Amino acid sequence: MNFFGKKAGKLLGNVMKDFIPPHREQQPGPGQPQLQGNQQHDFFQQPFGAPPLHEGSHPLEGGEIYHDSLPKPDGQFVNLDGSLQSLKLPDANNNTIPDFSRVGYRQGHVKIPNVPVRIVLDPSPYPDEDDTARIQTAIDQVSTLPLESTGPEGEGGAVRGAVLLKAGVYRCAGALIIHSSGVVLRGEGQDESGTILVATGAIQRDFLLVNGMLTSDMGSVEFQQSHGRSKEMMPTNGYGSKKVNTQTRSDMYIPVGETQLPVENTAGFQLGGRIVIERPGSDDWLNDIGMVHLPPRPEKIPSVPWKKDTFTFRFERTVVGIDPGSQSLILDIPLVMSLDPRYPPAKVYEINYKAPMISDVGVENLRLLSESDPIDAEDESHGWYALVLDNVLHAWVADVTTMHFVSGIFCSTWSRFVTIQDCHVLYPISKPKEGGRRYQFNLSGQMGLVKRCFTNNARHDFITLGRVCGPNVFVDSTGVDANNDTGPHERWAMGTLYDNITCNTINVRQRLWKGSGQGWAGAYQVVYNCTALSHNSCFQDAPGATNWIIGFKGGQTNEPEFEAKTTFVMAANASVEPRSLYWAQLTARMGGDAERVQRTVGSSAKNQYPPRL
Repeated sequence: MNFFGKKAGKLLGNVMKDFIPPHREQQPGPGQPQLQGNQQHDFFQQPFGAPPLHEGSHPLEGGEIYHDSLPKPDGQFVNLDGSLQSLKLPDANNNTIPDFSRVGYRQGHVKIPNVPVRIVLDPSPYPDEDDTARIQTAIDQVSTLPLESTGPEGEGGAVRGAVLLKAGVYRCAGALIIHSSGVVLRGEGQDESGTILVATGAIQRDFLLVNGMLTSDMGSVEFQQSHGRSKEMMPTNGYGSKKVNTQTRSDMYIPVGETQLPVENTAGFQLGGRIVIERPGSDDWLNDIGMVHLPPRPEKIPSVPWKKDTFTFRFERTVVGIDPGSQSLILDIPLVMSLDPRYPPAKVYEINYKAPMISDVGVENLRLLSESDPIDAEDESHGWYALVLDNVLHAWVADVTTMHFVSGIFCSTWSRFVTIQDCHVLYPISKPKEGGRRYQFNLSGQMGLVKRCFTNNARHDFITLGRVCGPNVFVDSTGVDANNDTGPHERWAMGTLYDNITCNTINVRQRLWKGSGQGWAGAYQVVYNCTALSHNSCFQDAPGATNWIIGFKGGQTNEPEFEAKTTFVMAANASVEPRSLYWAQLTARMGGDAERVQRTVGSSAKNQYPPRL
């Protein structure tokens, strides 16, 4: 059934308006920010910009800025003077807030490249034509071109070129796949008069996939009809044969925030070498955090137990220094999980991916729209995730709007260094409250960055899934009308920063038997200058772990679902300096030059596109 009629014009006119559910008016309460621009009704506008980048703070109306001493859980005081040093906030084990500044495309300090256009496509003159093969062929043709450097060595990657889809409507009954390095899919605008890719038909599948393990033929309608959202469409990468060079010292506690990794032997490691730090799971650790025996769910269905073999964490880092005196490797990115001598030491070895990891790929300046049943507001026989990135190293999604998919943009387990910026995920169509749906911005790989983004009608606005190794950052972004929470969702996600996020609810908590036995959702999480519009947020610390909740504005529940140690909230219902932890850390790493940061990757450095002709 063609739900959008025979003419493309109808898609952009009255019929599209019929598909847009009314926005529930939400009046801000005292001290809450007024919704602005696209945060109200006009979601066809470009995303709102991040607040100015500098070292000061912007309190909410009626709020305070903390300049001086704040109490700590142990009764001591800490002087928050606006410096990054004062924000380390060590716990009893010297775990400190890590430096999150090396997330995102090319570690976040390199501007997304303006990739030259190699192929231009116009919308089909035939409104019922399936454009899947035509667009995929153009992607495949660019994939055969030679790679060309985009900048100085170490600053940029190598690209092949962009496929430009001119403004108009493109109907795709299958899926589109970017499978080679250096390829960009670009449109001429994410608004209603720009480039609109429509996922047509009643096929439940992820729509646009950026994945080095997939092939072009997997996007065909025939393949998607039989394999959509199957394991074949979500292949798992892994590390190939590995030679374990060494292991961490078994007599030392190595805290979160540390970049010096004491090891048994530094021989065989090279400066610039990329390594894996593999922390094995253990029964002792699972027992200490209370996850060995999970109670059944209320309907007497057993919870899925946590097993040590499924809780081995593997963190990717680069060696930037070797200290023979202390037998230590110096890492580019701090640890986001402590290494405790009570448990088996971590193995350390060089990265060797089992399957291809593509790099320097992007999707930009267009709109993705899922066709669905106009009379069934809970229809799920249509596009699932609008965009999925996996088996990718250094990528970006910029100026993209998605509408009516079940979920939004997903950086999956094997994604590394991905930036998602200036994007909207709007009006999902699905069952509104069942699990696995309406995950709008999902960072479940490592070194992911979401900045200046907006979503509505979610279950989870900004989310990580299970065993996420991090670090990951959500900054300067807003979600409205969610029916569930922002935060780590399940099974021990590590090292996430939620920075200047406004949403319905933020939780970092014990979930125990929830879902299928999700247990401790996350540890070593940082919630910084965030606002929850509801009054039932919950913050809890797992045994032996720490979370940092600083400058949180919103009410906390007095009746948590499961009993656990409550996380101490510093500067409740106020703001702290600097305004943004992420931007302050990045500015410090870039020599303290805030103007350079703005010019390179800040809100004044948003992607620029040639005007439509």
